[in-house]
Amino acid sequence: MNITQKIKSIYNKFFSGQTFDVKRDWNILLVIFLILLLASIGFDISMHQKIVSGDMYVSVNRNELIIENLKSNDLKKILDNFENKKAKITTLKMQNLVDPSI
Repeated sequence: MNITQKIKSIYNKFFSGQTFDVKRDWNILLVIFLILLLASIGFDISMHQKIVSGDMYVSVNRNELIIENLKSNDLKKILDNFENKKAKITTLKMQNLVDPSI
């Protein structure tokens, strides 16, 4: 038997022209469910491994991520920006807030 004849015989076995064959239908549903279950488990394991290793959150090459690449001037600008925002927030806070629900 060549491959096409095998495929035809498997096709005819499952889809023999009968309108209702409960055993065949449940077997098809079971096979589809198992395939989807195995695919889901494989995907979940893959995602778990990426999360645990930290690779999922890295968007640059780890070899290029060296501490010497961080420029102290840029880091100081960022910290100063946060300090300025903190100062603005404290000056904008109102002391006598009125609760509108009262």
